[in-house]
Amino acid sequence: MTNKTSSNRKKWVIPPVAGKKEQGIVAKNREVMLLAVVLLVTLFAYLPVLHHHFTNWDDNDYVTENPCIRTLSVANLEHIFTKTIALNYHPLTILSLALNYQLSGTKPFSYFLVNLLLHLSNVVLVWYFSLLMLDRNKALALFVAAIFAVHPMHVESVAWISERKDVLYALFFIAAMINWVFFILKGRWQWYLFSFVLFGFAALSKPSSVVFPLILFMIDYVYKRKFSLRLVIEKLPFLAVSFCIGMATLHAQLGKSVVDIRYFNFAQQMLFASYGFFFYIWKLIVPSGLAALHPVPAFNTSLDLPWIYFVAPFINLLIIGFVWISVKHTRLLMFGLGFYLLNIVLTLQVVQVGSAVVAERYSYLAYIGLLIGLAWLIMEIGSHYKIPVRRIYPLMGLFFVVCTALAVQRVPVWENSGSLWSDVISRYPGSATAYNNRGYYFVEEKLYDRALPDFTRALELRPAFIDALNNRGSLYRLENQHRLAVADYTRALMLDSNYIKALSGRGSAYAALGILDSALTDFNKAIRLNPVLADALGDRGEVYFRLGQFSNAIEDCSRKIAIYPDNTASYLNRGVAYSSLGKWDLAIKDYSFVIRTSAGNPSVYEWRGVAYQNTGSYQKAIDDFTAAIRLNPQKPSLYLNRADAWIKSGNPRNATEDIEIARKLRAALPGQSSSNAPPERVN
Repeated sequence: MTNKTSSNRKKWVIPPVAGKKEQGIVAKNREVMLLAVVLLVTLFAYLPVLHHHFTNWDDNDYVTENPCIRTLSVANLEHIFTKTIALNYHPLTILSLALNYQLSGTKPFSYFLVNLLLHLSNVVLVWYFSLLMLDRNKALALFVAAIFAVHPMHVESVAWISERKDVLYALFFIAAMINWVFFILKGRWQWYLFSFVLFGFAALSKPSSVVFPLILFMIDYVYKRKFSLRLVIEKLPFLAVSFCIGMATLHAQLGKSVVDIRYFNFAQQMLFASYGFFFYIWKLIVPSGLAALHPVPAFNTSLDLPWIYFVAPFINLLIIGFVWISVKHTRLLMFGLGFYLLNIVLTLQVVQVGSAVVAERYSYLAYIGLLIGLAWLIMEIGSHYKIPVRRIYPLMGLFFVVCTALAVQRVPVWENSGSLWSDVISRYPGSATAYNNRGYYFVEEKLYDRALPDFTRALELRPAFIDALNNRGSLYRLENQHRLAVADYTRALMLDSNYIKALSGRGSAYAALGILDSALTDFNKAIRLNPVLADALGDRGEVYFRLGQFSNAIEDCSRKIAIYPDNTASYLNRGVAYSSLGKWDLAIKDYSFVIRTSAGNPSVYEWRGVAYQNTGSYQKAIDDFTAAIRLNPQKPSLYLNRADAWIKSGNPRNATEDIEIARKLRAALPGQSSSNAPPERVN
């Protein structure tokens, strides 16, 4: 390594156990064996995630409600690599989730397993990269990797499926940095190519990779490469990739997730950024008070922010000044702080994005720089004050133990949406987002009596909270309080007339109230805004059916089936519409699909029996009516329909028995029931 700032000092090594002479192989591989211990401890700390569930915080956009990952069709792959998903362009991340889906569907085990394996791989890469940056000091590299492995600020990136992009892009990003160092040391262009390809993979995994070319300049700085035009030209291909990814991300997010900048004045924005810069450094040393969401503090147009926002800029100046002075002794502190800054600068809320002022996941890669700087600083302090390493190693080990304990405590918070948002509420009781998301979780668990207070509390905290209005409207609709649902949906649409979820929800509420024209208007607008909105297609199909527009109903059901090929309800509803038009063969085909998928619904057998009867397949009709009777022997119409089939097949004796059973069940006489009437539409 060309940076020999510590060559005049005694290199730190982990000492052998006192009084014992170690074997040569043990002595040579002591740090590697300890790295294996770190990996085992990390595995133990994160093992509970394998039994966790998806959360309602972006996991629906990435996995559970993402049609693009359901199959690896050409159309889906094209969408993954040419379109943005969840306001980001990260096709490799989505592709990795699609592969998980092919393996286990929506069962979360494999998703968490991949996240954990990626994190363990990153620990090894961090260790090796730290070796290269710390003059191959194995003890200090082990410290960096160990704290990276179990720091509680990193739990969010590992235990949250939506942050697959963090652990995946970090894998490629770190590997690309290692190959760049090889390029510097060995001068072979194959390492340059490897670095470029790996950077490309990182860029396709998370847009934050756009800072990578600047990181290369920082590595050049550590290795004392003289700045020249050649160094700039080397980075041009990397800069070109960064530019393309950056433009794609800006296009995806423009006007969709950025809060109006006029809401905050310039001074407040600078205080947010300064606080964020300080927050991550402080939490590296004191990782307490963690939460999945750290909301922007409530304040008015004056600068009435918490005191720490005003103190943070001065602390930051002291840190920067200290690092600047250290340059005459080492380049590593400047590298560490620069690496940290470059990796968080895009998240420092200079322009407010979302409702959070900071987010723990942003520390995942950025902490590598801080930890390398911290490791060098510990070595320097120990050397300057002649502190025996046997006294410093226990302190480093204690920090590792504390971080492990806090990580073990933090992991269960991510078990499900209920535990996640309850934890945020305990930390920030004024967070409307937390109450709204916990209420949504209660709805998913059918705990409606617990969901309503959470939605109402969210709206008390933020009356114009459009998502909470929509969610409470949906809850009212589930409880058949459709007029209250319409009121909440309408309030949401007054805030955003193109809010698709509220349009679709209000359309469903209108349909339940029998106001079909208004329902159709809402569904039409929702589908115009998003032509592949499957729920709206299905609900509009129901309205078309009730209006007697069976062809339109069939078209909507077919479009929904194209999006969700395994959606049995769409096949069933289309079969009913075909029956209404007398297209019995097509109806039989759809009913048969439903029966193959789920054979426990007696009505489907009855409706297919009616269709068979109308095509003259009386024995098949009798078989279906008999199957329906086995499932529901108390339904009179089944016996009457089978009696009609018996008569038409030339077996009046059996028909008489069925009619008698129907009479006993207080059924209508055959002349009062038509076996050819189309079955009732289902929801």
